[in-house]
Amino acid sequence: MLDNHSLFIENLKKYRKHKNLSQAQLAELCNVSTGTIGNIECGLANPSFDLILTMAEILKIHPAYLFASDDLLLKPLDISEEKELLQDLYQKLNIYFSNKNKT
Repeated sequence: MLDNHSLFIENLKKYRKHKNLSQAQLAELCNVSTGTIGNIECGLANPSFDLILTMAEILKIHPAYLFASDDLLLKPLDISEEKELLQDLYQKLNIYFSNKNKT
């Protein structure tokens, strides 16, 4: 099982490639350096909250998709499962950002 940071990186790459964007193209659209996107995808840097929102907007996905595992996204959900998914994503975001603030 992937940790939250690895899952974020994997999802970012997946959605970027799905949109046929290179790291340089995504960087330009996000108004950051190519190295920034490369470092994020290599796990050497953590994106700011604003950058996560910008990347999600450019990739035309909800920001939570960058933190969600495929098994959570592929199965049909009922209301209680949706609530559980949102709580899980909220918890993962809190852990991610609390770890980011420690570095």
